[in-house]
This record gives sequence, structure tokens and C-alpha cells, in this order.
Amino acid sequence: MTSVGTRSPATGRGAAARRGPGWDAVVSLGVVLGFFAGLWLLMAPFALGYQTAVGDFDPRWHGVLAGFAVAVCSLVHAMAPRETPWLGPVLLLVGAWLVVAPFAGRSPEVGIAAVNEAVTGAVVVVAGVGASARAAARRWGAG
Repeated sequence: MTSVGTRSPATGRGAAARRGPGWDAVVSLGVVLGFFAGLWLLMAPFALGYQTAVGDFDPRWHGVLAGFAVAVCSLVHAMAPRETPWLGPVLLLVGAWLVVAPFAGRSPEVGIAAVNEAVTGAVVVVAGVGASARAAARRWGAG
């Protein structure tokens, strides 16, 4: 018999209790990591000295624009995750684009810009998966 003011384990916090107290913090850390990846993408063309335009393509602008998008999406999602569950998939798509784009439609030689964007894109994909998982958990009542 339970006394007034206590909960039995069966009526406790449900899936959130089974998931563990640090799960949401880990997912939030992933979104913050995505924010810093976006900042890095903004600075990398200048810090790493990307080559100037190759034909009609300028890799500096690709990194700057993608970095801006990643940083803004990550920051907004970190500040209001319940109101912006759709930003997780957006981060996932931008990250996937960053991984694929440096190698699509260009010469097979791999420069520092391509490697940097692919690696940073993988980090953004992880942040997007984490943000999407947190949104899904909240949607299904687990968080």
C-alpha cells in the first residue's frame, strides 16, 4: 500500500525514468556540438585558407553559408526544442549535404576544404540525429 504523496514505481516517470537522467543532457550536448560545428564552418575557409573559386564554384561561400545555417538551426533548437522539433531533420539534411557535396560533381582530387566539410558534416549529422531523437521522445511522451 502506498501512502499519500508517494508514487509506486509503476506510476512513476515512465520511459523517462527507464531512459536514465543523463540522456536528455547527452542529446543537448550533441545540439551544442552542432552549434560549434556551425561556427567552425563559418571560420574554416579563412582559418584553413581554402582555395579561391574553381570555375563557377567558390568553396569559401559553401562553408560560410552552411556554417551559418547549422549554427542558427542548432542555436534555435537548443533554446526551444519543444517548439522546433523540425530542426532536427533540417540539421540531419544539412549535415548529409556537407558530407556528400564536396565529392559530388567536382574533380576527384580531395582538398582540405572537402575533407573539413565532410568531417564537420558528419558531426552535424550526429547532432541532427540527436535532435530528432529528442523530438521523437518528447512526441511519444518519453521526455
